[in-house]
This record gives sequence, C-alpha cells and structure tokens, in this order.
Amino acid sequence: MTRLASAFGETTSLRTKTFELGGHTFKVRIPLSKELDALHERVAKIDQAEFKKRFDKMTSSFRDSEAVEGILVTEDDVVVEGRSTKDLVETILQMEARMVEYIKLLIPENGTLDDITYEDVEAEWPMAVQLEILAKISEAIQPGYKDSRKN
Repeated sequence: MTRLASAFGETTSLRTKTFELGGHTFKVRIPLSKELDALHERVAKIDQAEFKKRFDKMTSSFRDSEAVEGILVTEDDVVVEGRSTKDLVETILQMEARMVEYIKLLIPENGTLDDITYEDVEAEWPMAVQLEILAKISEAIQPGYKDSRKN
C-alpha cells in the first residue's frame, strides 16, 4: 500500500475519467507518468517487418513502372511531390500503434483489451470515429495539452 493510499484510502477512482461519444459513456484509465512514457516508447517503436511489407506494397507500382513527373524513385525510397513514402509508412504505423495503445486505456465493461490489435479497431470503427475517440482519450489523460501546444 502506498503512503497516499494508507493516508486517504482507495483513490483509484481519481485515475478514471469518462467521456461520451455517440450516446455511449466510455471510462478511461489515466496512466501514471512512467506508464505514459512507456506508451509513447511503444508507439515510437516500429515493427520493421510490417514496415517493409507496407512500404513494398505502397511503392511496388512506382518501382515497376516508367518514370512519372513529380515522383522520384530512389534506391531505398519513393518520393511523391516531395513527401517520402518511408516517412508516410512510419507515420501510419505510429498512428495505428497510438490508436491501439490509447484504446487499451479504456476500461471495458467486460473482458480485457490487452490483446486488441489495430485490425480489431478498424473492423469496428471507421477512421472518423477512431480519430474522435483518440481525441477524447487524449483530452482525458492530458487535459489542456492540446491548448498548451498551440502557444
């Protein structure tokens, strides 16, 4: 038992916030700072096998075809109008990982979300809903962060 728990009793409810979306109330577990740091590390770490698979799929048609204006095919990348496909794939994989990690912070009514994958999320919710849920969870775990980032 921690010092605060022994002083005040059970305070885990302080680490739970709720938000409503589409008429459903979601509960979010607020992570400790070290848990949030570990979450960000997991999001930043890219599965290289998945990266290669996605990158190859996205660039194969460019590599197999004739040169097209605005598309630069190099030995290890395809740059479309100044945007690296490698960077794009990395951003997509990190967004998917962030979505999964944030969904794991939701407190389920039944069962556990420990083994949820992005494919599970994508099968259930369209991208617009995913982004809205991500924004709501972000606001719950880091209130005011969005506003402070603007300054």
